[in-house]
Amino acid sequence: MNDRSAPEGSAAPWPVQWNLRLYPATPVVLLHDVLAEDGIDGAPVLAATGLSLAQAQSPQTLISRQQLLDACKTIVGMAVAPTFAFRSGLRTRLSYFGMYGFALMSAPDLHTMLHFAIEQQGLTASLVHLWGQQQGDEVEIRIDPLAHRELDVRLYRFLVELHFGMTHRGWRDLTGADFKPLRLCVTFAECASTREVAASLGAEVLFEQQANTFVFDASWLDARPQFGNLIAHDSVCDACAELAAQLKIKSGLAGRVGKSMVDHFGGNPGVEGLAATLGMSERELRRKLHAEGTSYRQIHDDVRAQVAMKYLRDTTLPVESIAASIGFDDAANFRRAFRRWTGQTPVEYRASISPLEPGKPGSVIGGIGVL
Repeated sequence: MNDRSAPEGSAAPWPVQWNLRLYPATPVVLLHDVLAEDGIDGAPVLAATGLSLAQAQSPQTLISRQQLLDACKTIVGMAVAPTFAFRSGLRTRLSYFGMYGFALMSAPDLHTMLHFAIEQQGLTASLVHLWGQQQGDEVEIRIDPLAHRELDVRLYRFLVELHFGMTHRGWRDLTGADFKPLRLCVTFAECASTREVAASLGAEVLFEQQANTFVFDASWLDARPQFGNLIAHDSVCDACAELAAQLKIKSGLAGRVGKSMVDHFGGNPGVEGLAATLGMSERELRRKLHAEGTSYRQIHDDVRAQVAMKYLRDTTLPVESIAASIGFDDAANFRRAFRRWTGQTPVEYRASISPLEPGKPGSVIGGIGVL
C-alpha cells in the first residue's frame, strides 16, 4: 500500500506455494483451544483442515498455509467475539515457533532480533508478510496479508488483528510487561473490533491508512532482552539457516522457478532464459517440473495471479495499468486470465477486498510481498 521496500539486507520473498505441507500444526491447535475457552465447538475448524484433534496435536503432523487459511476462514464465519483474532494472537508465545522462536528469544539485542524476525519469517506458516523499519523515534512493524483469491475484507481484518496480538505478545515477552504500542494503523474502515483492540492496549488507532502498522517507541529497541544469549542465538541461527535450506529443497524446482520469477519480475526472461539462469536446458526444466506435477506456465500464472491480486487490493491503479505491469499487452486478455485464476473479474475482486476508497491515490508496491 505504499512504496516502502523490505528492510535492507532482508531475504527476497519466495512465492507462496499454498498447498505444501511444511509447518507444524500449532496455530490450528491454538485457534481450536481459544474457541474451546469461549465455549465454542472447534470441530468445524479441524474439519476445514482435514485433521483430527489428535493429528493436529501430533508433532509429526505438518500443515500447509492453505489449511491454516481454511481454519481462519471458518472462524470468520462463526459467531465468535469481535476480539477473537486479537486474543488468539495474544495467546501465541514465541516458544510456539520452535527454533525460530528460540532464536528470537535468545537474540543478544532487539535490533538483532528484529532483523532476524523479518529475514527468516518464511520458517513459519504465517499468512502475512512482515516488514520492519525505524522512522526517527518510532519503529513500525508492517503487517501485509498475503494475496489469495479467498481473502475478503473480513478475513483480511481477522489476519491483521491476529498479528497485532502476536506482535504485542512477542514484544512483551522480550521486553517485559510494561511494553505497549503508541498506535495501530489499518487500511480498512472504522470498526468496533479494532477500536476495542487498540483500547485494550492503551494505543491510538487510525483507520483507512496506507498500511497496517504496529507502531512503538524506538527506545524499546534499547531494552535488554530477558533471555538474550549471544552463544545460544548464534547456535540457533545456524540451525534455522539449515531449516530454511531444507524448506527450500522441499519446495522443489517449482519453488526455485517461482523465486526466480519474483526476482526478475517485470523483466521475465521466458522459459529458455529462466532455464539458463537455473543451469539447465529448457527441455530439462520442463521435464523436471512435469515430474513435480506442475509446469512453467502454471507457476508463471500463479505468480502473476498473486501479484495481480495484490495490486488490485493495495492500489487504485487502473486495470489496464496492472495488466501491462504483469506482462499482458491487452487488458481484455488479462481480464479473461484473472477470471480463470479467481472466478472473478478484476473489478469484482477489487470491490470484494480493497480497503481503499475510490479516489484515494494508488501507490507502487514495495516488493511483491508474496513469500
